[in-house]
Amino acid sequence: MQGRHGYRTKLRAYKDGRQSGGKPFRTGMLTLMLQNPIYIGKVRHADMLYEGEHEAIIDQDIFDEVQAIFAANRYDKALGKSARNPSLLAGRITDPRGRPMTPAHTSKGSKRFRYYVSRLQPGADRSDIWRLPSGDIERLVLEAVIKELETLTATYEQDAHATANLMRRNAELAANLQTMSGTAKRALILELDVKVQVNADTVTIDMAHHPDQPRHTFSLNARLTTRGNHLKLAIAPDHGLAHKDPDQTLLRLVAQAFAARDHIMLGPHQPSVAHFSKRYMGQLVRLSYLAPDIIAAIANGTQPVDLTGRKIMRQNNIPLDWPSQRAMFGFAAQL
Repeated sequence: MQGRHGYRTKLRAYKDGRQSGGKPFRTGMLTLMLQNPIYIGKVRHADMLYEGEHEAIIDQDIFDEVQAIFAANRYDKALGKSARNPSLLAGRITDPRGRPMTPAHTSKGSKRFRYYVSRLQPGADRSDIWRLPSGDIERLVLEAVIKELETLTATYEQDAHATANLMRRNAELAANLQTMSGTAKRALILELDVKVQVNADTVTIDMAHHPDQPRHTFSLNARLTTRGNHLKLAIAPDHGLAHKDPDQTLLRLVAQAFAARDHIMLGPHQPSVAHFSKRYMGQLVRLSYLAPDIIAAIANGTQPVDLTGRKIMRQNNIPLDWPSQRAMFGFAAQL
């Protein structure tokens, strides 16, 4: 960005013969210049501006307009407007040691997996790094924040009209959460100044839910677990994700289990399972005797995060009593 006139930065010569500067102006240097109040006749000291003894060469109105553009650009960047999938918690989440977590991703074929990863200092021990699946933690935080907004009551004196408006606002946020764009969700996180602290078995959320009230802090039970080759966030039932998609493999197995039982006990021919071997048919039938609440959890996607189709089919001794089933598949020990 040398420009038509060939202007360059100031050339500085040192006593030892070294030189610095004399290079074309780049974006960073121009940004600093455009934000320097010295050109409007003022001098900055610490966080204060003072009238200088020199004459301004730029009008205050033009300078203010430029600063407004910079502020708008910074806000757009914070919202992630230019990103296809903005990271909702960027700059807002820390790991158990208080280290910032930064967005990262890996790709496997056409699939892209997003994470938040501990930001380490150069030379730090990488064995202590934390990595969280972005989708899980973002859904947990958003839904928890909305739930808190719905239930929080004002702790200061206000009239009924103000209370009604606050309740209406919170209800609208809750209703629109699932249809919000990524940018709108990020704007909500920034508006409420949400800060997230991840711990070994809890997630602590701190937010400013109203300008006239103290900040609100609450914790949710959650822990990392492994599902196949991927990390998942296991959420306590009372803080579960309200809109979790059911596991299609588990759903298919349950449907086949009841079809297999009908095929063996009742007939007539069940085309969906007739081609299965007797051994596999017997494995399926066992699943038809699962406790009703286990089947319901599979249907609505609230089963333990590590309960997979492979795991459930590998169990050769599924008990008939329901409490033992819940213990075997992690319902009794679920957070």
